[in-house]
Amino acid sequence: MRLRLHVHHTRGGGWCADIDDDNDRQPDDPYWCVDDWPTLESALIAGCARLAELVSAPGISRVSGYYEPALAA
Repeated sequence: MRLRLHVHHTRGGGWCADIDDDNDRQPDDPYWCVDDWPTLESALIAGCARLAELVSAPGISRVSGYYEPALAA
């Protein structure tokens, strides 16, 4: 599984960081998401640290725990 970190600016002026995979690139059900980072640097540092944790974890799941098998095809 390939995970990716996505960081973007929010309307409120902060930064959002979420981790998705290639099966579902939409941010509606990430593996991890925090949307209140005050700076881009803090969002990147936290996102990279969480990504490293997820990559080394034996079994990871999405925030909702739901996986759509049709998207894996």
